[in-house]
Formats: sequence, C-alpha cells, structure tokens
Amino acid sequence: MRYILARPFGLSLLATALSACSSVASLTADSFTFQGQLPPNFSMRAQAHYGVANGCEGRSQARSFESGFQDGPQQYRFKIPVSYRDGLCEMQLARVGLYIHGRYGEKDWQRTYDNGGLVLVDALPQGAPDFDAEGHLNKTAECTWLFQLSKAHSRKGQVSKLLSCKGAGAHLVRSELAGKTVRLDIQTNPEERPYRDDTWLRFPEGWKPCLPKEGWQRCQKPPLFQTFKMNGQECTVYPNCKE
Repeated sequence: MRYILARPFGLSLLATALSACSSVASLTADSFTFQGQLPPNFSMRAQAHYGVANGCEGRSQARSFESGFQDGPQQYRFKIPVSYRDGLCEMQLARVGLYIHGRYGEKDWQRTYDNGGLVLVDALPQGAPDFDAEGHLNKTAECTWLFQLSKAHSRKGQVSKLLSCKGAGAHLVRSELAGKTVRLDIQTNPEERPYRDDTWLRFPEGWKPCLPKEGWQRCQKPPLFQTFKMNGQECTVYPNCKE
C-alpha cells in the first residue's frame, strides 16, 4: 500500500520539476540581451519599465540593471525580460531608460550622467536601424565632457563637468524583441569643450575662463580672464593648469 502511494507522489514531483524547468526556459526565451563596452570610469544603468498587459489590477513595475564603475574599460551585459508574470498579472516591457554615468575624480560631486533610452514601438520609424539576420543591433554613442566653473558655494572657482552623450538609444519593435541582442558601445570624445559658449576662450595652450559681463554669463569685450582651482592648484588654463 505504501509502495503504491509513493509512485504518484514521485510522478507529481517529477511533473513539478519539469514544469519549473519549462517556466525558467520560457522566462529566458522571453528576454533580450543588452550589452556593450564602456570606457574607463564609466558605468551603465538600464531601468526597464513594465506595464500590466492583461487587464488585471496590478501596478507598473521597474527593474534595474547596473554595471558599476571600473578603472579600465569594461564590458556590460544584461538579460532584460520582455515580459513576465507577477501573480495573475502579465507584465510587458514598455521602455528601458538608460543612465550613462561618468566620473572624473574621486569625490562624490565629481560624478555625473546623461540619459539615453530604448523605445519599444509597434513599427520602426522611417530610417531607424533594424536587427540584422543574426538578430543583432549594434550602435555606438559618443559622450563629451563639458567643463565649467562650479556654481556651488562650497566649490566656487573649481572646475566641474557635465556629460553629453549622443546616439545613446534605439527604437525596438516590441513583437520582435525576444531573443535578440542590442549592443550599445560608449565612446568618449577626446576633446572636451565648455558647457556654455563664450564663457571660456581657446588659446594654443588651452582654454581660459573669462570674467563675465555685469549681469551676464558671457565674456566681456575685450576679455578679462580669471584664475580657477583644479586638483588643489591655482590655474590659468584648462586642462593643463599652467601655461
């Protein structure tokens, strides 16, 4: 009697295990890979936003994927679900926000970021690139450092930087996304430039910050130059500090 009862129990366990395996395989198949290369001192964060697809009373959700900073170049690779179930609710990917972080010093304020995004659509806009025959979409974004004199009272007269990244995004057809690979490589422009035009003037030895007009941010004419602080030094020209 005990032996007869054990057989369906064992079969039940086997069926449960097979069901679990099937569920994991389904989740893996219903996702796409987001990957690429980052320069030194850069980090990528992808925030996937999901909406309820089957009319249940669930709320929109978000999942984050982040690479972290490294001193040298690094590869990032995220497996992002296109859809998943949360209880009775079917959650469907709506968009992926991208946050490209860069650091130019060791202090917390010497970190900044720019945005990008993966936009899910029913049909590609005219001229938007599509996946190739192998299911890959490759793009490159270029990030430029923009320098300025800090406006913060505690850092007044010091150089701070912002990040401007172009091409950090793509349009993706929602129904064709599962199982595909999106590659976004980040490159840095070797030439930095001022955050605002006509606030620094360029010379063969580098950039010099102007004293602004009264009530303006732009340079006086003829220009008068000011010193600034960088890495604890009093400087006259950026980025070399001394002329």
